[in-house]
Order: sequence, then C-alpha cells, then structure tokens
Amino acid sequence: MTVETQLNPTQPVNQQIYRILRRDIVHCLIAPGTPLSEKEVSVRFNVSRQPVREAFIKLAENGLIQIRPQRGSYVNKISMAQVRNGSFIRQAIECAVARRAASMITESQCYQLEQNLHQQRIAIERKQLDDFF
Repeated sequence: MTVETQLNPTQPVNQQIYRILRRDIVHCLIAPGTPLSEKEVSVRFNVSRQPVREAFIKLAENGLIQIRPQRGSYVNKISMAQVRNGSFIRQAIECAVARRAASMITESQCYQLEQNLHQQRIAIERKQLDDFF
C-alpha cells in the first residue's frame, strides 16, 4: 500500500479512503488477491472502522474487492473476460465519439486537442503518468 495517510478534514473520510484504496488497487499497488483488513486500514488513516467499512462496501459494489463475512475482504483478481468485454465496449464508444467529434470540431477546439496531446507526451517523457489523464 502507499504511504499516503493524510486526509482532508473538509471532505468525507469514507470517500477519501475509497478514492485512495481504489487508486492503489487500480495501479496494482495493492495486488489482486491481497487481503484487506478494516483494522489495518483504520490504523493507517487514524480513523474509526465505520468509514473504512463504508469505503469497502463501495469498493465491493464496484467489483474491486470481495467482502466475505467472517473471512475477510480481498482484492478481486483480474478477470480476462471482463477486460475483453470492457475493451470491446470502450473501443466501440470511443470510435463513435471520435467520429462525431471530428464532424463537429472547431479550429480552436482542434488547437486545444493538440495542446492536450503535447502535455500528455511531456507527462510520458517525465514518467508522470498521473498527469497523463
């Protein structure tokens, strides 16, 4: 897990924990199959178990973890079938959106897209992948 433990007191604790754990799971900082402990996460963030439990429930609803009563919570393993299905759906949607956008784009929007691509190239060169998106 990452060392980020500072929470913003102006934002809901459960949502912050959810975002941090989701990021760690998606970036494979927490590997598939890894057990997750409410107690350990609550200690990590210095919070009670309730916001951690709420974050776990949301992670489970999004298919990122599996909660097994009396057995623990685990990061879900990656399903190749889900990856293929997601890739197929994403490709179909992105192609349709790109065609539609290309037919409607203005010169200034085209310039902005070029600037975005330039910034993404810089992020890749600097290995700042979080800045890519």
